[in-house]
Amino acid sequence: MKITVIIPVFNEKENIISCIENVKRINPLEILVVDGGSSDNTCELAKNHGAKVISSKKGRGIQLAEGAKEAKGDLLLFIHADARLPKNLINGDLTKVFNDGYIGGFFRLRFDSDSLSIRIVETFANLRSSLFSLPYGDQAIFVSKKTYEEIGGFKEYPFLEDLDFALRARRLGRLKGLDMPVTVSSRRLKKGYLLSPIIVSLRNVMIALLFIFGFKPEKLVRLYK
Repeated sequence: MKITVIIPVFNEKENIISCIENVKRINPLEILVVDGGSSDNTCELAKNHGAKVISSKKGRGIQLAEGAKEAKGDLLLFIHADARLPKNLINGDLTKVFNDGYIGGFFRLRFDSDSLSIRIVETFANLRSSLFSLPYGDQAIFVSKKTYEEIGGFKEYPFLEDLDFALRARRLGRLKGLDMPVTVSSRRLKKGYLLSPIIVSLRNVMIALLFIFGFKPEKLVRLYK
């Protein structure tokens, strides 16, 4: 299967080069960097390292959807700019998932910090995704383009687009959790106060539950900031 890698970005000059070089190891057909209006040189760096840059309105759901529209590959891999795929990953690890009867897959989450509170958050995130086939976007979700379209694609939400996508994907089948870690920055969990990763994670769980019970992302985004 030919792979399109889709990376949504906004002012990611510190991460974009290493992200692009990291995903090149799976020999993708193309790497699409979807920019939401960066004011730094993210786009220039991405182009210089072989990615195609697409301009978009800001919003991860909007950016992911724009990338999928432009994709020429028949397998879509969505990854955040601060995430890194496993070093031993090969193209066949992804395509085998479909041969095993799954509609797509995701990776085990690994944060780039060894603090106890971060590890607790990591453990529960992996339990959630494996038990309920409910990964979040930082776990590098991948599906075939055909399945992506059957699911209805990413909604143009300001956030929670990943949860919404995974919930709709489960109606078609299961996503396989690969026992290989995608390493992600813990920057969004570190707020500078005691136990902030756990507190931020609990807040995110509350937001997710409110969304599942019918609250709109546009209303909930105020709780996320």
